[in-house]
Amino acid sequence: MADASKVTAPVSDDILADRLGLSTREFQRYRKQGLVVVAVHEQGSDAIKVTCQLGNRIWEGVVVFGSIAFEEVRFVRGVRSRKSFC
Repeated sequence: MADASKVTAPVSDDILADRLGLSTREFQRYRKQGLVVVAVHEQGSDAIKVTCQLGNRIWEGVVVFGSIAFEEVRFVRGVRSRKSFC
């Protein structure tokens, strides 16, 4: 089983960092420390769902043919952060 912190997402670190309110450098440092969890799920033949979590911040997006077709950022309150949420 692959380490979730090492998954290559079809969305760049720059975009994910921006959506979570971080600089790219901070995002990459947190990811190396295992604090950022990225999960990639196939949604069909041409759509990919990407979920990225840092603490209580969760970004979810659907990527179609390399472009983000849908995205949202949620801030979870009152729920203890888990290493894996898939």
